[in-house]
Amino acid sequence: MFRLRLSLAFAVLVALVCVQAGFVYWGSNRVNDYAQHSRLASDILSELLELSASKQRLRVWASQQLMDANASPEVRDSQLARMQASTETLRQLARRDLALWGEISAREGTPIPPEIDQLAAVSDLLDDNIAAVRARLVKLAPLERGAEFASVWQELNEVFDKARGRDLRELINGAIERQRNVVPVARAATERGLDQLRQQSIGLAVITFAAAIVLALYLKRRLQRPLDRLLAGTQALRAGSLDHRIALGSHDEFDHVAEHFNSMAAELQRHRQDADAARRRLEEAVLERTSELSAAHETLQQVDQRRRQLLADLSHELRTPATAIRGEAEIALRGAEKPPMEYRETLTRIVGGVKQLTGVIDDLLLVARAEADQLAMRFGEVDLPELLGDVTDMASALGARHEVRVLLEAIDVGTPPVVLQADADRLRQALVIVLDNAVRYSRQDGTVRVSWQLVREDEEERSRVRVRVVDEGIGIDADELPKVFDRFVRGRRARVHRADGTGIGLSIAQAIVHAHHGSIRLESIPLQGTTVWVELPCHFSFQTQQT
Repeated sequence: MFRLRLSLAFAVLVALVCVQAGFVYWGSNRVNDYAQHSRLASDILSELLELSASKQRLRVWASQQLMDANASPEVRDSQLARMQASTETLRQLARRDLALWGEISAREGTPIPPEIDQLAAVSDLLDDNIAAVRARLVKLAPLERGAEFASVWQELNEVFDKARGRDLRELINGAIERQRNVVPVARAATERGLDQLRQQSIGLAVITFAAAIVLALYLKRRLQRPLDRLLAGTQALRAGSLDHRIALGSHDEFDHVAEHFNSMAAELQRHRQDADAARRRLEEAVLERTSELSAAHETLQQVDQRRRQLLADLSHELRTPATAIRGEAEIALRGAEKPPMEYRETLTRIVGGVKQLTGVIDDLLLVARAEADQLAMRFGEVDLPELLGDVTDMASALGARHEVRVLLEAIDVGTPPVVLQADADRLRQALVIVLDNAVRYSRQDGTVRVSWQLVREDEEERSRVRVRVVDEGIGIDADELPKVFDRFVRGRRARVHRADGTGIGLSIAQAIVHAHHGSIRLESIPLQGTTVWVELPCHFSFQTQQT
């Protein structure tokens, strides 16, 4: 019973919405037609004015030609082409306006204005007039001395203003005047259509809103009492009162819902105790197993992730040198016998490829061991200034080939010598990687500066040494800075500046620095340069170093 009332209410609302949509659709089409007519009237007026202006310019050109005032044929042809284009545009606009008025006339029963057909006739006359004007102006020559200008000019005016025996000036001026009167009328019709559409929409919206309010109040009254009973029952169940039952008596769909609700409450009451006991036992078992499985899953996930990443890195980096080695060998074996020198050169290139392959494998193994905390380090005393001097000399040799200067900035005289507990070879490798990047991604005639300083951490005589490498290179974009230490990642500027490179160098440097319990970070400004900071722990106090 209630379902039928609800369906009727929705049907009434849907019908009102459909009627409103129909009126809005009809009104919008009507307003759109008037708006198109207004735009067409404005465009026709513009084209008529442009046509009249072009004809006036041709008159000026003809007078210049008669007076031998260096009238340019290009100006004549340009104005004739403009007149022809304006005539064609005018004809198309007249056709569109005629078709639009046909739709408006069929829908509203209004007659088509006579000026629409007159405009199409004017377009046809203009074609003949333009052809006659072109033919006459092509033959037009400067007047000879003593010739009568008035008769020639009158004959030209006849060509300009007459077509098929009709006065074009009068027709065009009349069309311009009519279009000037039509434009405000069309705009006023558009405004009236918009006002009518707005009033109809508001009226239908008010009717729909009032009907919705009436139906909502009616349904609310019919729904309130049974819903209150159901709500009281649900609140009782939520409070734990499973013996609560909903009263029947409405003789509609809500009675069926109340019956099912009462059955559900009885069933819940019977199984409540068993369910609580089973839930407690299950929760205890789940918690115990979850803790065990979480630990095992996390361990397996880490192992699997490292394995998959290592395999992906190996397959990516080993493919290129392996392909090059195979290609060199196949070329050497293909065809007839070659001189020993060619075989020697091939073997040399193969050895180079093998060295590259070996270097990639060593780099990948170094990173993999670092991630697995298995990177072997041979710690010993390392003189930091001496180590920085060595790596600066190595970088200077590379910088000479790239026309980049590498400078080790002088330290204050009072600064004590620094001796680190570090793996000299590994630390040298990390610093060379940083300097190599700084040189390769610097501009020509740029400078790479290397400096270091001691930083006191606390009162317990512990300190750190901070090495800074500053270049004047291409820089790194801000969105790429967080990913510079990822393996095989090269930024946009790096790929454009230098096509080669694997993108693994900084990850190796980071692994080595972390193995020394240090840190490495980058700061960069695009097109200005990059600064790399390497901080390492120094276990010697200032007094000890000075002694």
